[in-house]
Amino acid sequence: MLLSFSPRARPAVAALLAAVALAGCELLGDSTGPKQTAGAQCDGSGRVTLDGTELAAAPNGFVAVGTKLLSATDCKAVRFVGVSRPALSFSPEGGRLSMDTAAAHDFANIRSWGANTVRIELAQYYWMPTARAYDAGYAPRVERVVRQARQAGLYVILALQYSDRGIASYEPVGNTHQPMPDRNHSIPFWQDVANRFKNDGGVLFELFSEPFPIGGEGGYSNWTMWKNGGMHPAESTYGPRPAFQAVGMQELYDIVRATGAKNVVILTGTNWGYKLKGVPGHRVSGYNIAYSTHPWNHPEWPDDNQPSDWEADWAFLAKTDPVIATEFGTRDCKETYARALMDTADQLGMGWIAWSWTAPPAGTSPAQNGAADPICDRSFLITDWSGTPTRVGAVIKQRLGSY
Repeated sequence: MLLSFSPRARPAVAALLAAVALAGCELLGDSTGPKQTAGAQCDGSGRVTLDGTELAAAPNGFVAVGTKLLSATDCKAVRFVGVSRPALSFSPEGGRLSMDTAAAHDFANIRSWGANTVRIELAQYYWMPTARAYDAGYAPRVERVVRQARQAGLYVILALQYSDRGIASYEPVGNTHQPMPDRNHSIPFWQDVANRFKNDGGVLFELFSEPFPIGGEGGYSNWTMWKNGGMHPAESTYGPRPAFQAVGMQELYDIVRATGAKNVVILTGTNWGYKLKGVPGHRVSGYNIAYSTHPWNHPEWPDDNQPSDWEADWAFLAKTDPVIATEFGTRDCKETYARALMDTADQLGMGWIAWSWTAPPAGTSPAQNGAADPICDRSFLITDWSGTPTRVGAVIKQRLGSY
C-alpha cells in the first residue's frame, strides 16, 4: 500500500477473553456477592455503582473510574492492548478486510499473539451519502468486520482517521489528513456509527485519530479549537486547503451520547494525536472518557516524541485519567523505542495499540535495515499474512504474550 507522511504525523498504511487486570487494582469481595474495584461495585448484571450512584455503561461495556476502565460485568480493570489493522481508511474495500475468510484469519492471528483489542480506522467520506467518495457497501462492511473481530475475542476501537472538511465534492487524493473533524460530515458520521454500535460496549469510539488544529496556543496544538471547534483557518500542511467549520471534541462527544450510546469515548490529543498537555485546562465534560496519545519514533526529527519527552507531553495525565496509546510505532525498526513505550505503559497501567498488522508487498526485502527499509519505514509488525513477526513485531508479540 502507498503511504503518506507529514512533518509530525505517523505513516498512514494502506470465545471472549478474560479482562487483563491492572497492577495495583485489587478486586474485593467473594465470587458470589457484589464485587468492588476502586470503590465501584458490580452486581454481575451489568449494573455498576460508585458511592451509591449508578454509573452509565453500555451492554457488556466499561466504566471510567479514576485512572481505570472497569468492566461493567465484574468491576475488573481492563487494559486495552493490541494492534491496529488497516486498511478501511485507505479504501472502501479495506484490502483483505473485504474478504470474510482473510479477515477472520487475521483477527484470529491477532488474538493468538495475546492481543485483546484491534483498532480499525475509518474514513467518513466513504460512509456519508452526501460525500463524493460515498460507497454504499462501506458501513455494512465495517459492521461485518467489527462482528468478526468481536467473534475472535477482540475488543474494537473504531477511529475516525480521515475527514474531508465537510466538503461534499472532496476527492480523497494525496495526503488526506485533516486538522480537525468538521460539522457537515463528522457529526452525522458519529451519529450513525454510535447508533449502530451502542448495544455493544466492547466497541470503543476514538472520535478523531490525529488532530493538529492550527493557531491559538501555537503550532499544531490549538486546544481551544480542539475542545470547542470553530472556523478553522485555511492551511497548507499538505498543500493549500480552504478554511472550514470544525467541530470540537465536546460537541462531538455530546453527539455520541445523544444517541443513547454509553460506550467508552476516546479523545486523542493535538500535534497529530501525540500531545495531551492541554487536557487539564480543556477537559471535555462527560463520563466514560479516556484520552489517547500517538507516540512515534521519526528518524527525521530525533529530538521529538522521545521517552524523555513523554512525562511532560502525555504520561502525566495517566496519573489522573484513563489514557491509552491508541497508536505507536517506529519508522527505523528500533525495538528499544517499542520496549520503552510498553514499559512506560505498564508502569502507568495504560493500554497500548501498536501500528500495524500489515504485511509488506510480495518481494519486499526482509532486511529491516533502518529508516530507508520499507518494512521499517511503514512500521510493519508482520512479514507475511501468516503472522510471522518482524523484529519490532516480535517485541510486541512477546509483550502481549506476557500479560
